Amino acid sequence: MAQPKFEAFRVINESKPQHTYRGAIVGCGRMGSTIDDEHIGMPHYPWPWAHAPAMIEARGIDLVAAADVDQSKLDDFKRRWGVEALYTNYREMVEKQRPDIVCVTTRPGPRAEVTIGLAEMGVKAIFATKPMGRTLAEADAMIEACLKHGTILSIACHLNWYKWYTNARQVIADGAIGRLKSMICHSPSSLSNLHSHTLALFRLFADAPAKWVFGVMDNNEQAAGDADLSGSGFVVYENGVRAIMNSRSERSGLGWTLEFIGETGRIVSRNAHAQFELWRTDSETGGPIQCQFPNPWHPRSSMVDAIEGVCRSVEIGAERICPGEFGREALEIAIAMRESHRRGNTRVDLPLKDRSLRMG
Repeated sequence: MAQPKFEAFRVINESKPQHTYRGAIVGCGRMGSTIDDEHIGMPHYPWPWAHAPAMIEARGIDLVAAADVDQSKLDDFKRRWGVEALYTNYREMVEKQRPDIVCVTTRPGPRAEVTIGLAEMGVKAIFATKPMGRTLAEADAMIEACLKHGTILSIACHLNWYKWYTNARQVIADGAIGRLKSMICHSPSSLSNLHSHTLALFRLFADAPAKWVFGVMDNNEQAAGDADLSGSGFVVYENGVRAIMNSRSERSGLGWTLEFIGETGRIVSRNAHAQFELWRTDSETGGPIQCQFPNPWHPRSSMVDAIEGVCRSVEIGAERICPGEFGREALEIAIAMRESHRRGNTRVDLPLKDRSLRMG
């Protein structure tokens, strides 16, 4: 009897990492452990989003240890996830537990120091949450340290691994909407924090570095400072793809909406990634027609997909979906949009020369 061309169990098995890695977390607070408490019953956010339960659910990795300077967070982490190897010093954790992959879910302040320290200690891969850091100099140092020590640096803008967006990229690669020309985001959120996700996703879709930006911030007083803020901006990538960021502070009722516009159609993600639409051009009328979006056959949490993706990055020796350079570019675009506002809404070329510039 002939074997079927595809077998479901083989398709699933072949997508998992080839080996099993030792995983650990530095930072046992909201992103490391508890954020899913905020999303119970919200289908926009498939469980889990926190790194600890995602690492437990992911294939190819075992959560073996965690570190945090706050003992109360370690106690809660143990209660939730049953992890016994807990430390108040991440260096001691690495020395004693020898993890292969470490999620860095600290606050932005210590993130660069922890990432550099982990690379120096020989960790194979670091999965650092966003925003990547506070300054461009910190982001540069994180990337340089990981390159020097052969450590893979992945940024936890996990939508880059989300199967819905993976399928959207495949639709574009297959020519369903023609050549990608522009991308649009509508969301009433701050530029560097939440929209690290958006800007890293735009970088993945554009498939080229950002070349220049301009921006208009919502508030002159906020734009004069270094705190994260909201505003609107325009990004031009090296290959001519353009992006519009509409991150106004007032609530617009649109939620988080993304559009990817091609020569002959567009893909729309609505309601914080809950609804996806594919629009093409009717060959007879020339008008838009909605087609079935290729929904994922095996949908899962984007964070679970991301952690398995980092495991596979170790196996191929490179991060291709969201490397440190994508996280740095997201931070740099946000800062450059603010700099454009400060300079009278003029064009700002990238990379920025002043690496001491900060946000957040």
